[in-house]
Amino acid sequence: MSRIVPKNSGFTLLEVILVLIIAAIISAIVIGRVSSTNTDLISRTELIKSHLRYAQSRAMNTNVVWGIRSQASTYWLFRDGNVNNKVILPGEDTDTIDLSAKGISLEQFILSFDSWGIPYKDASASPSNQLKAGDIEAQITVSSGGEDKFITVTPNTGFIP
Repeated sequence: MSRIVPKNSGFTLLEVILVLIIAAIISAIVIGRVSSTNTDLISRTELIKSHLRYAQSRAMNTNVVWGIRSQASTYWLFRDGNVNNKVILPGEDTDTIDLSAKGISLEQFILSFDSWGIPYKDASASPSNQLKAGDIEAQITVSSGGEDKFITVTPNTGFIP
């Protein structure tokens, strides 16, 4: 007994739909990875924001000026209005955080806070260096691989969104 083979060979509608769904999933993953921004840059920028908020919080809870100082790809927390009086930040092993191993650079800045949380662009928080509306120093640039992220410090209040 011989079997009759149907003459119309091809793909069923279900097979075509499954292949299209799989192709869509794979292309979404590939496009997501290719167009994704540098996750190290994003996470480090958020960490720096957190450290700036910590410095402001410490200043508001004491009568001492606290701040963050950056040079090249390193930054550190300082107290007493003295950039050389380094303090270890929470969750860190050393008093200086080096971002160069991650390929991240940070613009050079000094940002200090007084007991009211007001930001200053010097270590001693002198009134003449208080951040005011329109100051370029109110924005800190964090860079990696040609991509930039910005940290904005609101003048007068020190709010960091």
